[in-house]
Amino acid sequence: MLLKPVVALDIDGTLGDYHGHFLRFAEQWYGRPMPSPGDINPGLPLHKFMRTSKATYRQCKLAYRQGGLERSMPVYEGASELTIALRKAGAEVWLCTTRPYLKHDTQSPNTIHWLRRGRIQFDHMLSGPHKYHDLAKSVGAERVVATLDDLPEMYVVAGKLGLKPWLRDQPYNRHVKACRVTDLAWAQERFINHIERWRRING
Repeated sequence: MLLKPVVALDIDGTLGDYHGHFLRFAEQWYGRPMPSPGDINPGLPLHKFMRTSKATYRQCKLAYRQGGLERSMPVYEGASELTIALRKAGAEVWLCTTRPYLKHDTQSPNTIHWLRRGRIQFDHMLSGPHKYHDLAKSVGAERVVATLDDLPEMYVVAGKLGLKPWLRDQPYNRHVKACRVTDLAWAQERFINHIERWRRING
């Protein structure tokens, strides 16, 4: 079986506007205004930015998940084109997500619905808090030519595992020094270069 290079992509905050969408929902759930997602304090946990306890934040997040709001999360411009181009270039696209915080039966159908609606193509999906460890075990770090995530802690984990991390630029991660992606069209061009180099080296 011919092995292919792998590009791993996060979903929330990387391919879709999770934070803006969730904060609009939270305004209705809490019954009070929420801060603008564009003004997120670098490095501040979301619940602190929202001025709420972690326990109440988790209740709100669970209500968001169970209500199927993931289905209507806006897709970032260029997300569909990125996944289509990576696969055409000969890579496997692995979606690596920490969804959900609490397991419930609607999580997978809602995610699949969102991916179909956004025309996001992929070959495999990994879900859970240890997604990059699971990826490294599944394919081997040597096959991974790029990972793209919005969370600094996930960027660090991917780097330690040798998974060639890139950080999707967001207001809440700008305190971190990292290799950044500000535009998915730019990421498409750069990642395809990595794919082609891997294929030249590995035949």
